[in-house]
Amino acid sequence: MNTFTLKIAACLLMVIDHTALFFPHAIELPMHWIGRLAAPLFTFLCVQACEHTHSIFRYIMRLYTASVGMAFMELILNRTGNAFTPLFHVALIIGILSLRKPPHRVAGLAAYCLWQVTLYLLFTAAEPAISELDILPRLLVEIVAPTALGMGISIDGGYAYVMLGLIMWVCRKSRYRLAIWFTVFCGAIFILFNYAPLTNSILPGLAQEYLGLPVSIHWMPFTYNYQWMMIGALPFMLLYNGQRGRPVKWLFYWFYPVHLTVITILMHLLGAQFYGA
Repeated sequence: MNTFTLKIAACLLMVIDHTALFFPHAIELPMHWIGRLAAPLFTFLCVQACEHTHSIFRYIMRLYTASVGMAFMELILNRTGNAFTPLFHVALIIGILSLRKPPHRVAGLAAYCLWQVTLYLLFTAAEPAISELDILPRLLVEIVAPTALGMGISIDGGYAYVMLGLIMWVCRKSRYRLAIWFTVFCGAIFILFNYAPLTNSILPGLAQEYLGLPVSIHWMPFTYNYQWMMIGALPFMLLYNGQRGRPVKWLFYWFYPVHLTVITILMHLLGAQFYGA
């Protein structure tokens, strides 16, 4: 599979996931299982783009612009979900780690961490004032501002997907290592998302929030906490041949917001007829 076919497959899997709410629960749930494959495939494609792009800076800026634009779309569509945010942070950290001089890498990572901590403290201190704002200014501060400022709290799915992207980047030259570490990652997700005693004993609440762990962790690996099923994306990654295929650089940038807009319009028009809507 080349980049084009992998991108098409990821888009189709994403549509299956997002349109699952139109169907009875018996059909909806398996569609969500299938949809778990989309996010790791897009993350994999992001890592490959970082490796082969002529300018990683311009690539990072494209993802940043798309993430901010999608934050505004979240307000317009009145729905949450911004797949560009984890990809932006993956590309940004890879860009830092790709700097030629080790001192520059250390300085870049330190600046990134300091930025995240500073913004978190500022936003936490400002929460009482933010809660007093009118609805539109409050939504702009709570949704658009964190994305525009590159805050970790804005990452759709949490830092777990950023960690996945970094694992893929480290293993980018070895299918064998990719298979092992991706399997380990999915196993960790399976345990952390479903076994509360262990999760609560090793991760404080803030860490769970930033990693994107569910608010309520219960043993429901097939009915609720089934993110581990992303393991099904591994064969697609192993079949990747490193070729570009048809040039469709802008496909996902447009397809993602457009397909969500269409789904949202259909929900408003026919929502009463949707199962699980």
